[in-house]
Amino acid sequence: MIHGSNLLDYFNLMLLKNYSFKISVLFFLLCLMLNREAIASSLNEEFFIKSTIRGIPLANGNVSIKIKETKYSLKVNARSTGIFSVILDWSQTIKSFGKIRHNTLNSYRYRSSDFRGNKSGHIEIDYTKIPPRIISAQPDPREDERRKINNNFLLNVNDPATGIFNLALSQCKNTVKIYDGKRIYNIKILKKEYFVLKDPFFGEDNIKTYKCDFEIERITGYTKKELERFPQKGEMWIKKHDKINFFYPTKIQIKTTWGNFLCIIKERRE
Repeated sequence: MIHGSNLLDYFNLMLLKNYSFKISVLFFLLCLMLNREAIASSLNEEFFIKSTIRGIPLANGNVSIKIKETKYSLKVNARSTGIFSVILDWSQTIKSFGKIRHNTLNSYRYRSSDFRGNKSGHIEIDYTKIPPRIISAQPDPREDERRKINNNFLLNVNDPATGIFNLALSQCKNTVKIYDGKRIYNIKILKKEYFVLKDPFFGEDNIKTYKCDFEIERITGYTKKELERFPQKGEMWIKKHDKINFFYPTKIQIKTTWGNFLCIIKERRE
């Protein structure tokens, strides 16, 4: 059974096991970049998500973010689509909430629940504890000797959703450390440049963005097969919201052994 895994995780499991796939919907689907003004105000926004592998539809979903004074919450829903929904009827819900301090999102609680056919899994982590504490998980990574992590590595970590938020919040300037309950890794920006994006999915041309090349630095908690198979580099394009003063990633691309994984995030328009 799979707990708390996101879509790129499932895709990698397909590489390892031939019967499932993992695509990191959260981590790389749900990045938002907010500036000081946006964080200080109330916000209630929703975005559409579309992901593909080699141009083949993989999953669709939505992201909602709410900010009220010094509190924030994030929710992601995703489901496999097209031919992949026939191979694997998969869905996932991710929730994260916490407080905003010094223009940074500080996670209090993170939960990821997923369903694969008639099987289900989850993981819930309390980030207010030092080090963060797994409240509940199925399967439980604490029972896996390969996942043993020294507590010294668990200082100043983000949950997967908040980590991407804070990476975007820094306008692709900082490195963020993420703990997902099994692994610890850094997301490090290698290069940032202005980029005019064109894609028919957005319904408009010449979208002004910043393109950020990133590297995933694996720290600990990885199995041998994960170290061999999991992607290490990618790209994301950050766009300013049409109406609200904050930036969010509108396109993410990661090279895998199966081809390019592509995720596009689009504003909901009334």
